[in-house]
Amino acid sequence: MVDASALVNTGPFHIPVSQEHTVAPAEQSMTRNAQREQRAARILDAAGDLLVTWGYPKITIEDVARRAGVGKGTVYLHFPTKEVLFLVVVLRAQSALTEQLASAMRRSPEEILPSAMARSVYLSMGDSPVISAVMTGKSETLGTLARTAAEHSRDLVSDRITTSHTYFDLLIEHDLLRSDRPRNDLVYAYTSVMTGYLLAEPILASQPGLPQPESREHRADVLADSIRATLGEGGTTDALAAAWPEVATLYEELARRARAEVDRYLQSTRDT
Repeated sequence: MVDASALVNTGPFHIPVSQEHTVAPAEQSMTRNAQREQRAARILDAAGDLLVTWGYPKITIEDVARRAGVGKGTVYLHFPTKEVLFLVVVLRAQSALTEQLASAMRRSPEEILPSAMARSVYLSMGDSPVISAVMTGKSETLGTLARTAAEHSRDLVSDRITTSHTYFDLLIEHDLLRSDRPRNDLVYAYTSVMTGYLLAEPILASQPGLPQPESREHRADVLADSIRATLGEGGTTDALAAAWPEVATLYEELARRARAEVDRYLQSTRDT
């Protein structure tokens, strides 16, 4: 029997106050999870803003907490170290780039070729302030983030390597790339040319006497030509069409895994 003091008179019905106001445990849990994710995203936004304006070496956790409007301890609840925090900042930006790349590949078979991929990645990275800040910052920052990724996101690092190898194997299998070099040589060549273009840009910009295309689109075209010549792109339209679905699916899956890795950090705290 329900005590009369716990009832609210609503005309012909009597509803216990506890039933009227109690939030179900599942709903409370969902609310807490949403708040946790929003708080983590706000911390990442603040860290990304500081990375772009100050550069990685100058930033402290206190700076990030102040910008995000939370306590220093709250930052550590989500991200155990400064290195992990900025790793996730970069992973989030990289995840967005991977999703853009996968979408472009799904739209057109020509987009699966390394030259087109290099052009797309180059232009997308220029549109990402976080990635640009990392690539044009001090070289130690890249090393720190790479070591942190190897320790804390090793599965995603492994997925990226596997995806790259499978990608080149598929293109070689369909006679879309030169066959006089082993796959690992082509992966090395592609990575080296891409890295060189990205790291050389700020150096060349500081040397007025050295020629450099003025527009990003022009530079992207030169990069694509370099990749095309280095890897010996060729093959028939039929071969390209045959490889297209497999490659597009491959990068869609990588994009999904990259997003899942970011979500893993957004959804977890050290106090749960």
